[in-house]
Amino acid sequence: MPKLSPLNVIPLLPGTNCGQCGEQTCMSFAVKLLDHLIELKECKPLFSEKKYAKKLKKLKELVTPPIISIKIGTGEKQISIGGEEVLYRHELTYYSPTAIFVDVNDEDLDDLIQRTEFVKNYDWIRLGDRINLQGIAVRSLSGNPDTFAQAVKKVLSITDLPIILCTLDPKIMEAGLKVTKNKNPLMYTATKENWKEMAKLALEYDVPITVYSTDLDELKSLCVSLENAGINKIVLDPGTIPGEGHIGETYSRHIILKKSAIEKGDKSIGYPTIGIPAAVWMDQDIKNLSLGERVTLSYEEAKLGTILISHATNLLIFHTAENWFMLAIGVVRQNIYADPRINPAVEPGLYEINNPTPESPLFLTTNYTMTYFVVKGDLEESRIPSWLLVINTEGIGVECAVAGGDLNADAIKEHIEKYKVNEKVKHHGIIIPGLAARLQGELEDSANRVVIVGPRDCGGIPLLLEKRWNLEKIEKLWQEMQS
Repeated sequence: MPKLSPLNVIPLLPGTNCGQCGEQTCMSFAVKLLDHLIELKECKPLFSEKKYAKKLKKLKELVTPPIISIKIGTGEKQISIGGEEVLYRHELTYYSPTAIFVDVNDEDLDDLIQRTEFVKNYDWIRLGDRINLQGIAVRSLSGNPDTFAQAVKKVLSITDLPIILCTLDPKIMEAGLKVTKNKNPLMYTATKENWKEMAKLALEYDVPITVYSTDLDELKSLCVSLENAGINKIVLDPGTIPGEGHIGETYSRHIILKKSAIEKGDKSIGYPTIGIPAAVWMDQDIKNLSLGERVTLSYEEAKLGTILISHATNLLIFHTAENWFMLAIGVVRQNIYADPRINPAVEPGLYEINNPTPESPLFLTTNYTMTYFVVKGDLEESRIPSWLLVINTEGIGVECAVAGGDLNADAIKEHIEKYKVNEKVKHHGIIIPGLAARLQGELEDSANRVVIVGPRDCGGIPLLLEKRWNLEKIEKLWQEMQS
């Protein structure tokens, strides 16, 4: 699917620049619409005035991505899955990060409570972004509608995160749907055996539904049947089968679905996909596994999850609920969903670390996200009160910024003046990264500061300060520079 231009969208908008969408012009609305920063429904005249009906229809067809977006849950915690426009991330970007759910079952209430609390409270910050989990998948092991309903109630009493109801039995599913009424859960799952009953429930409760089959022709047929029944909120599960020889098949089925929808324009399967890395634990006597066996299974589960994230499987259900596991999965997801069009960067400026005084050391780095947060983290952990001057290199790291000329003495001098460093820092020293050592002499002349070349690795900062940070000597050197 070729990348749309705002010029493709403008002729289909009212063109009145009415501002009801919150934007000053229809052009700015078109730009944000294509960047997924605003929804089509925000253009009020398109939906309220009949004269725009034809334009609205054409515009919907134009901007609806090959893989549609499906919403799960409600309120602030609601998530959107799908919405892909390209098969490969580098062609444009992926917009809706893979949703990560953790499974619980209705037979072990204590375990359900513990795991739900884990998901609810899981929250890490990495490179300025939060890594957290999106929801709970409640599985029916009991085979009892009342037991399942009670388990779902317990989850809802703990968290308002989105929920997936997992059962093949329509009666049990209905028990769960009654409890989650107006919560917009995802039904998992419809098959060739139960799809008619499940379709009735999906229509009655107006919720999204998953269809499952490892036979892609059968999966497509199920989608068409649901569409004919009036259902268009569908999630595809082509099967997740772990083990040697099966992982490649699992991956291939997911890719075939994506290719068919995005490259071939097959709208009948243009829906988000779901993977179940938790299948690694299937048929295991979990309570009696040794620690080594648990770690091995978790490792296999992580490999499977990583493979599925790599090509934007839209939702994954995991069993392992431990910090080390979810942090690894979260980092992979964060990397895959970083926008390849934009260098990851933070705002330039003068940052205060650990409540610095005017005599505290002044450090310098670039605004590349990885550089900034690593330096900031090392300074915070070492409890060193510091000033950190962040130079705008448009998200380029130190070594490349120096080589390309983005980090140079003149730019540093400009930042010192712009952010009024001399008003807040009363000494004349500055510590630059070891990878920027070549700037030392030029920077001393340009910024009139004593430049100390720091370590190549910011982990060496405490030792550097211990050996070389001496304000009396720095000021003496500065006085000598003035003569």
